Amino acid sequence: MERIGKVYRSTIEKDFKEKLSSTTNSLFVVKYSGLKAPELAEFRNNLSRLKSKVFVAKNSLVRRALKEAQLEDLISLVEGQAAVIFAYDDPLSICKAISAFSKGHTALEFAGGILEKRLVNKNDLASLVNIPSKDELRAKLVFCMKAGINNFVFILSGILRKPLNVLNAIKNKKEGK
Repeated sequence: MERIGKVYRSTIEKDFKEKLSSTTNSLFVVKYSGLKAPELAEFRNNLSRLKSKVFVAKNSLVRRALKEAQLEDLISLVEGQAAVIFAYDDPLSICKAISAFSKGHTALEFAGGILEKRLVNKNDLASLVNIPSKDELRAKLVFCMKAGINNFVFILSGILRKPLNVLNAIKNKKEGK
């Protein structure tokens, strides 16, 4: 009969490998040394709203799984108290959430990660935060499409207003205003 600790570690490793294989090629490593448990829970809740998952496990387990998944670039980032964040929907919004949370909590530090099969580091995070999210880009696109239609309607209404303005001017002149 196997010991409970070994069964628990194998279950966590299996769960991590499943998440690693099901992720959409975007995952991030953060260091949270000095972050209190309620703050870590708040961080997890913020990220769960963005369709992502924070995974905390022993570093040896995470390194072994990353090596099996041929993600050797990330192995050096997993040291100390580190967590892996799996991005399932919009990785840029997750980068923004990590940056926003780390501004209020200096104990949280972005170590690096993989964004759409490209390695990103701390310096890249600053530039990623400035990129608009999908929803912002969609809103800008709709605004641009709507602007042409609004201008056209304004021009057409001006054509109808001109004769009315002339008639009002004639009426005011006759009334002596």
